[in-house]
This record gives sequence, structure tokens and C-alpha cells, in this order.
Amino acid sequence: MSVSRPVPAPPQSDGHSVPTETPECEASTTHGISTPEAVELHTAWPSWIPLLAITVMVVCCVGFAVGRIFA
Repeated sequence: MSVSRPVPAPPQSDGHSVPTETPECEASTTHGISTPEAVELHTAWPSWIPLLAITVMVVCCVGFAVGRIFA
């Protein structure tokens, strides 16, 4: 169903103001409770260490799966 004429605004009662839209910065449920990350954490680990850990995990999982297939 389409509206071919503008929808009339609801009547306002005396003493009430029209609610305004919540600003985007205040709409989040975590607004004001986040803590900034320390600059030292940006370079805490070299990038190859997490990649090495992920690679070891993947190799172990694939090795286990292949071992179970041929066992």
C-alpha cells in the first residue's frame, strides 16, 4: 500500500515537547565505559609469533584428522 498524500503529524498536547533523536555518540550501550588501549600493547608481540602459533595449531589439527582417517 502506498500513500499518495502526506501523513498528518500527530496532535501535540500542551506541556509536552517533541522528543529529539538520540545523538549517535550516545546511542551505544558502551558509551563512556571503554578504556583506552595502552600504546605499549600495539607493539607487544611481533607479527610472526601469533602466525606461528596459528600455524602450529592448524598443522596439529590437520595431522590429527589425517591420522584418524588412516588409522
